[in-house]
Amino acid sequence: MIDMCDGKLKLYSGVTETAVDWLWYPFIPYGKLTLLQGDPGCGKSTLMMNLIAAASSGNCSPDGKKLKKPLHVIYQCSEDGISDTIKPRLLNAGADCNNVAFLDEETDWITLNDEKIRRAIADFNAKLLVIDPVQAYLGETDIASAAAMRKVLRQLAAWAAMYDCAVVLIGHLNKKQSSKDLYRGLGSIDLVAAARSVLHIERLPEDEDIAVIHHVKSSLTQKSKDVYFTLDANHRVEWLEQPFEVPPDKSTKQMIATSILKMRLANGPAKATDILEELKKEGIGERTIHQVKKQLEIRSVKRDTAWYWLLPESESGR
Repeated sequence: MIDMCDGKLKLYSGVTETAVDWLWYPFIPYGKLTLLQGDPGCGKSTLMMNLIAAASSGNCSPDGKKLKKPLHVIYQCSEDGISDTIKPRLLNAGADCNNVAFLDEETDWITLNDEKIRRAIADFNAKLLVIDPVQAYLGETDIASAAAMRKVLRQLAAWAAMYDCAVVLIGHLNKKQSSKDLYRGLGSIDLVAAARSVLHIERLPEDEDIAVIHHVKSSLTQKSKDVYFTLDANHRVEWLEQPFEVPPDKSTKQMIATSILKMRLANGPAKATDILEELKKEGIGERTIHQVKKQLEIRSVKRDTAWYWLLPESESGR
């Protein structure tokens, strides 16, 4: 057949079909871009720490699939200290730090389309690259510019495909709560368009100890239903089959906390340390306690050297 366009124009009949391979089905494919977004403190970086730990040590991915072997991972993070925060978190999650690398940014800033990223993936044979957060690695690229973002992301996507490396970009959400999920990310919609999978993480308003993963975009397979998880005392992910671990006819953690607080404060102020001890014995986390305390408009007053809590209608606290 005569070359067309100097060999650049090709027929699909000459293409060999291949199946998509997954690091974590159906959320994170190899050789593609995945976008993980959420508000600060929602658990997105902690979730990725747990995934990095599983990948680097050769354990099971979150879907229960046993990895064939430990994988090399590059975790590039601009928001936390390497020695006092990132490494302790990796070790705490169970990562094999011999298989986790980063590009030193003490003298040179890294950008998404920096040739050093391509070389790092190739030289380390990395199968997972995590950029946290993506907004910090745009250099002079305007995140709101569709043309500029498209060029940068096209280059990164090409490297992901070239080396069969799963690339996860962690980003923040905007404040437009009423927006469609796909438009909740900061910057140009091209960031979402370039990603083959887009995940949003948020805390449940009724129990902030529980986080939910919304699979808002999936170009390669069917979207997953919402997935719920919580973090144990060591910040390791515990997956939940249901958004709540208690039957529907019983109280959630928030309702339990509300009941305890109303009962303890019904007759006037009570010592804060005693209430906190009782709540924690019931497995109520600090976020939930803080949320319920705010909802009930509980006041804190100091008497001598101790803090007391009281309901707003309590005559004793006036």
